[in-house]
Amino acid sequence: MHIAHQLLFVLLPLALAVRLALRPWPPAADVAGGVMRFSLGIGKAVLLVHPLLHLSSMVLRGGPDSLSTSVAWTGFLALMLALHFLITSAGDLIAGLCGLAGIKLTDKVEDAFSLRRLNHGNLARHLPLLIFLAAVGTLAHGTWLPLKALFSPAPRSIATVFQETRVWTDFHVVTMIAGFACLLGLPWSRDFLRAPLPWKGVICLCVFFLAAVMLWTRVSPM
Repeated sequence: MHIAHQLLFVLLPLALAVRLALRPWPPAADVAGGVMRFSLGIGKAVLLVHPLLHLSSMVLRGGPDSLSTSVAWTGFLALMLALHFLITSAGDLIAGLCGLAGIKLTDKVEDAFSLRRLNHGNLARHLPLLIFLAAVGTLAHGTWLPLKALFSPAPRSIATVFQETRVWTDFHVVTMIAGFACLLGLPWSRDFLRAPLPWKGVICLCVFFLAAVMLWTRVSPM
């Protein structure tokens, strides 16, 4: 969250100031497209990535002895979704800043950052990559036991009941459901903004201001 805060409130104004000092503004259409892509990138990072990372961290911090199968899968899926939206938000942020600078990214570069095939329903190509990255992220906590809990849960105890209650009553479980809905139901950012319409700009700006308010007030976790 600290990185997103610096990106939005420190680095972006400085980058725009330098851009204005060096060259005139690029065409208005490029600027508008860049603003909308940047807004979507910030929105994904603040509204999806950080809450999902919070949920997965809460599961992993609970310890392997308190992980039931449902809790373990909740944390693992939250981490997978967080990694997906982290990559796609990075693509949106880069494309947005380049648009503001008058630089057009090639389709290959955008495809690499945006996991385009995943957004178009071909899960077979990118799902193994997300599973691998989520497994590595889990192992980075220093133990492989949370992965074992996906298929072999700890014995039922007060600790597992407490952890289940703690996870399933956390508000960010709703965020995980919303993340799956966004993954499966929303178009790729570049496709969404290919035809610049006023209502799309309104949606992007609403997402941006909501993310900015959450950053400013520190409502979002982490």
